[in-house]
Amino acid sequence: MQSNSAAVLVRGFVNLLVSQLSVRLINFALNLVTARLLTPEAYGLASVQFHLLNTGIVFLSREGLKRACQRIQKDEHVHPQKVLALGCLCIPLGACITAIVCSTTLWRMDVKAPDAQVHATAVAMQGFAAFVELCCGPLYILAKVQLADAVVAVAEGAATIAKGALTLLLLKKSSMPVPIALSWAQVAYGGVTMAVYLAYYIPGLCKWTLSMPSDSFCLSKQVVLGPHHPRGSESQESESELRRRRLQGSEHAAGHAAEVQHQQRAAAVDDFLLDSRSLALCWRFLLQAIVHLAQTEGSRMVMALYQSSYNQGVYGLVTNLGSLVVRTIFFPVEEAAFRAFSRPPGKDVEADKKQKIQILAILVRVSGLTGLLAAAFGPSYTYVLLRLVYGQKWSSTEAPAALACYCGYITLLALNGCTEAYINAVADTRQLSKSIRWQAAFSAAQIILSFVLVWRLGAIGLILADSANMVMRIGYSWRFIKSAVPSLRLTAWAPSFVSCCAATAAAIALRLSKARFVDKYLAQNAGQGAFSQDVVCHVSIGMAALVGMLITMLLAEQNLRLDTKQLMSHSRQKLD
Repeated sequence: MQSNSAAVLVRGFVNLLVSQLSVRLINFALNLVTARLLTPEAYGLASVQFHLLNTGIVFLSREGLKRACQRIQKDEHVHPQKVLALGCLCIPLGACITAIVCSTTLWRMDVKAPDAQVHATAVAMQGFAAFVELCCGPLYILAKVQLADAVVAVAEGAATIAKGALTLLLLKKSSMPVPIALSWAQVAYGGVTMAVYLAYYIPGLCKWTLSMPSDSFCLSKQVVLGPHHPRGSESQESESELRRRRLQGSEHAAGHAAEVQHQQRAAAVDDFLLDSRSLALCWRFLLQAIVHLAQTEGSRMVMALYQSSYNQGVYGLVTNLGSLVVRTIFFPVEEAAFRAFSRPPGKDVEADKKQKIQILAILVRVSGLTGLLAAAFGPSYTYVLLRLVYGQKWSSTEAPAALACYCGYITLLALNGCTEAYINAVADTRQLSKSIRWQAAFSAAQIILSFVLVWRLGAIGLILADSANMVMRIGYSWRFIKSAVPSLRLTAWAPSFVSCCAATAAAIALRLSKARFVDKYLAQNAGQGAFSQDVVCHVSIGMAALVGMLITMLLAEQNLRLDTKQLMSHSRQKLD
């Protein structure tokens, strides 16, 4: 089958964007209400400590297996039972990781603290909730491989609603300690996630046993019976061989039919067995998942170890709010790009490689333009945003300054996501091993830098350390891409000079506007009372500047418009 990377990218991005948008908006609304109810200290417990515990267990247990299954799926003859067989490894792996993480957390706990017993119970409940979620890990991996984005979106959305609703109910209507209330909500999240996946997949198995049409169910006969389809390539070969032998003599027909049936059963069993190549690929992606976790959550680890609960709450609020854009827009782009780059090549290998490089170039330029917008407008409006959305309690903390720094970090996140998606999709085993070693070195440098900067700059220092890590990772990704396509020029992938000048002018103008209107309001009212007319003027100036900058970018990025139009046209032709 001819590769269709453009169609896969467009279709995957649309599906993932819709699913992520619904889930993240629900999560944002519930987190907003929770942040208004909790103190910064209590919010730090939920957004940093419990987040680390759950993310560490779930991510390490299934992310490597998911990536490996997606790479293995490049072979078009791989069947879903192979995915399930590999996915089932996340359950014993998750049990071991849960035991290690929870034991380590309890061992480090101060037993003399007045709320030690409550925290110990909460840690045990958080570990149990993570393991419940992992019990449906094989079905989650299967859904990801089958591109069943709607199932994942329904599971995450329903679980998020259940978690948020129970959190609000327990915090407002009961006298339950905050750690226990948050832990019960996490248990509800895991339980609802499991229920959705089981409700989606189990009926397919049950109804198949009643000889219902296989195309009506998510688990078709292929999942249960293996590769011996009536129209499969192996079946066609066996049937043609059977007909040939029947022509030679009918006395051999019965014996050959039994032999073919035995071979088909053996092939079906083989799809459930784990070969050494698949296990080796799983191991490499597991190592990569460990390194990736250290890169993405290393700052939270440093914050949890050496900073107060108050600072943890500020950092958690900033990263949760900043990652709303990242997870809603950039994560679907990264996931769709990985799927597109992982497609098997068509008949024309060079044309397929050229198309994938074209897709990567478009993604890099769009990410750069998005980052320019965030860097130009974000720092001047962080205080206004936090004051309007989270209230004075949060706008009077270090959060506005940290969020302003995070706006520049968004650009690096976007660039790194699409470039690393290309490496993970096209790199061979040796290149993946080399990439893992380099990323491990980058993670070590990031953690060391976090220790140094967090003492002097607090949450801002951690964001700067994360930015330095992203710069190193982007540099390595560019070297990899440059080695694959030596003719590439960095300037061809960067935003145009006119766009950069427009962003710089907008940033300067908005900074002057902030000094004239917002800083004046803070000086006169000390952050108390309602916003004055001066702040409204500042917001109006920002809206006008945004419209002007978007028009400028649209006119200046002619090459990007032409390349995107060509890609979309090619995608529609393939989809038709």
